[in-house]
Amino acid sequence: MKNQNNHSALVGITEITKRYLPVSKRLARKFVSTYLDYKLIGNRIFVDRATLERLLNDPNREKFPLNF
Repeated sequence: MKNQNNHSALVGITEITKRYLPVSKRLARKFVSTYLDYKLIGNRIFVDRATLERLLNDPNREKFPLNF
């Protein structure tokens, strides 16, 4: 049997800070609002998992400045 990843299509801020970006939730929210299209569902921020992974794995990108 195949090992299947049971991940949802949307990623919340908590999962972003645990899996993708080791930063505070405040900086993760700032990152998402600056560089990605997000959806508000019940007072929570969600982004598309594929878009987030594509952005973070892009070899041609520069560092993402968050201090402006």
